[in-house]
Amino acid sequence: MNKLLAALFASAFAFGMTSAFADDSDFKPLSKMETNEAKAAREAAKMKWDAMTPQEQAAAKKAARNKKLSEATALDEVANENMMYNAKQGAAETAKSKEQAKPTKEQRAQDVKSSTKPTTGQ
Repeated sequence: MNKLLAALFASAFAFGMTSAFADDSDFKPLSKMETNEAKAAREAAKMKWDAMTPQEQAAAKKAARNKKLSEATALDEVANENMMYNAKQGAAETAKSKEQAKPTKEQRAQDVKSSTKPTTGQ
């Protein structure tokens, strides 16, 4: 009887804690007024962007990129560094690999012969 009662209390506690953790209602959706304000702000920013010259747009993009890079963590920097592709370096490596002479049939046959193990005849 005690085991049944303990199991009942444990299950009630588990269900109660589940509902308590699930009730994370800190996030409130935008009200109608806030939605309209956000749309107006976006429209104003779009009009301001369209009024800018291409040089001003490029400067704004560069400033935003620099701000983002300054806020990046060390892990982000390492990841971005490894993700960047250098086209000039890639072209140089491709040209270098094409400069190497291809082996002849005799050289390939000799390489295969030297890399295979001799049979013992058993």
